[in-house]
Order: sequence, then structure tokens, then C-alpha cells
Amino acid sequence: MNRALHTPIAEHELATLLIPIESGQWVLPNVSVAEIISNTSVQPLAQVPDWLLGTIEWRQQRIPLLAIEQLNGLGAASGATGRRIAVLNGLGGDTRLPFFALVISAPPRLMRILPDEISTEVGPALGPCDLHSVLVSGEQAVIPNIDYIEQQLLAVIDRIITPVGE
Repeated sequence: MNRALHTPIAEHELATLLIPIESGQWVLPNVSVAEIISNTSVQPLAQVPDWLLGTIEWRQQRIPLLAIEQLNGLGAASGATGRRIAVLNGLGGDTRLPFFALVISAPPRLMRILPDEISTEVGPALGPCDLHSVLVSGEQAVIPNIDYIEQQLLAVIDRIITPVGE
């Protein structure tokens, strides 16, 4: 058997994804991302904040799609074509929000990191969606404030989620 295919994972190594967004990149444990999908049809919603782009159908359910730059107070995203969508697992435990999606600017990259490869970095001013600026193996990234994002979504969730087909 080829030993190169079966390299052991260090005990404290963390599999992460560097997720490019228009304003930089996020670093998240890869288990927090359910799937990366191509841009898909968005069902717009009335009377919701501008950062909530609408809902998308994913695995026979409607999930909210957000523009993180707008939620973070950085203005509207450019709307460039060829974007992708990251579907994230809801981490707060609220059954109304098992998943949510956000527009990303390019495919994410898998990166395995050790704790000593992450250092806090004084970077650009952080918005409410950001917990910390960090250097991950020398690359600048942001650890997102998923709790804040989920709280904002839950504040409008009852108006936006309906089963597919209704």
C-alpha cells in the first residue's frame, strides 16, 4: 500500500478551510462547512435586511443566503459572476437554523494546521462578524463570529424559512 496516501494526522492538527470572501478570508474548521455549491437561484424576500439576499433550495429545504460583507457593515458585495456558495452547519443548536449559506468569492482551500501555526494578528478593523484577525501559516485570515451571525439570522428566521413547495 502506498504510504504517502496514509500520512498520520498529528494529534493536535486541525483540518480547516480558508474561505475567500470579498473582504479577505475566513478560517473555519472544515466540519463546520456542509458543502460548497455553485451559484444557484436565489428566492428574494421582502422586508428583510439588505444583508439577507434571500433563500436557496439545498437538499430539499430552503436555507437563508447572506452577504457577509453587508452584515459586517462593509457595503454591498460587487456581485461578480462565477461566485460560489458555502453552506455552513448551524452551530448554535437552534432547530430553526440547521444550515445557512453565504456567498464566497472563490473556492476554499483545505489547510491542516497545528496550534503553533496560528497567531493573533493586528489587522484591519474587525466588524461584528469577526472574532479575531489571525495569521494561519503566514496567511492573514479572520476567525468569524458565527454566534453573532446566527443571532442575526434567528432574529428574522420565522419570516424566511418555509418548506420547499409551499
